[in-house]
Amino acid sequence: MTSLPPYSIHEKHWNHDKNIVFLNHGSFGSCPTAILDLQTQIKHRTELDPIQELVTDFEARYIENKNALAQFVGCNANDLVLMKNTTSGANTILNSLSFEAGDELLTHSHAYGACVNVLKYFAEKHKCKLVVAEIPFPISSEDEITNAILNQVTSKTKFVLLDHITSATGIIFPVEKLTQALESRGIEVLIDGAHAPGMIDLNIESLGASYYIGNGHKWICSPRGSALMYVRKDKQHKIRPLQISHYNDLYEGTDAHWSAQFTWPGTDDYSSYLLLKDSIRYMETIFGTWKELRKNNRELCLVARKLICEKLNIEIPTPDSMIGHLASIPVQNNPETPSNFFNMITPLKQRLMDEYKIQVPVFYFDKNNPKLLLRISVQAYNSMEQFEYLGKSLGRI
Repeated sequence: MTSLPPYSIHEKHWNHDKNIVFLNHGSFGSCPTAILDLQTQIKHRTELDPIQELVTDFEARYIENKNALAQFVGCNANDLVLMKNTTSGANTILNSLSFEAGDELLTHSHAYGACVNVLKYFAEKHKCKLVVAEIPFPISSEDEITNAILNQVTSKTKFVLLDHITSATGIIFPVEKLTQALESRGIEVLIDGAHAPGMIDLNIESLGASYYIGNGHKWICSPRGSALMYVRKDKQHKIRPLQISHYNDLYEGTDAHWSAQFTWPGTDDYSSYLLLKDSIRYMETIFGTWKELRKNNRELCLVARKLICEKLNIEIPTPDSMIGHLASIPVQNNPETPSNFFNMITPLKQRLMDEYKIQVPVFYFDKNNPKLLLRISVQAYNSMEQFEYLGKSLGRI
């Protein structure tokens, strides 16, 4: 095997295994070593004096970090709560809502599997119909998304799960246009924005959705176990924590009461919550501004995608305007597929790792029209040389 290509000069902020080419930031993120060092300090202080860290100082630090995150994603801090992950947010929202038998819950064929399972579970529980709008891939325009979803809306549609940026295909959805069309008809919208905070300049309030969930650990690069749930003020009376605990009656009669209920589900390690502010500030320093960081990642993603498509003689599957820091490429149509797609290690993924030491997701997509997709992710630590190496390796295979 030839020597592996270098990471970018910004790898100094992380600590990846230099014996692999890591091109999968999108799955679980990657936290800078400086932030991990701060987390270690928090954990150490907690063991020195748990009462000081978990009782005396905790609430003020929680609020400080929640306020910083709310400002970063564009919403009022009293309308936002911290969660361990977006799946917890989806469960919290669907568990709180009531539906009538025969109601329709709508999502789409690119939606994230865990959130679809949540929707499916509660549809069955309430005897509702789960409707899945089929969105093509490859795709040529936003209209294919909006038409596919809005054409499935009926008088029985009560709730819609949209993705802001799809995990499987890396497509930025026209969520503002869709949300306005749906909410204006009295249909509640939950936007799964797992990849949005940090990847795009986000303003949650301006979207107008009833509910929004997103991760901190992906593109903000905070430690894993840091996410957000936003609930529009007029919907907050319906949404309650999955676990009722000490903060349930805190600040009753004030604007802070609703979000306070979610502060302390029970004893846990909340150090990831307490580093959101530091992570936002730290990532900004890598290129000087968040705008420049996003510009770097997006431009490299588009160039890398073009290179790989040309190497494999594949047409670019999504317009540039609909791509951020993620991009999926269909490398095979109609592959033999297993009965369960989740966490399957495909032969191509295994070969790329075993023979070329490339860590990149290659997965089955769309059971109705099966494809094998390869998805690239770009964070500041990645280099063009790494994607050139991926292209050459795919060409050899």
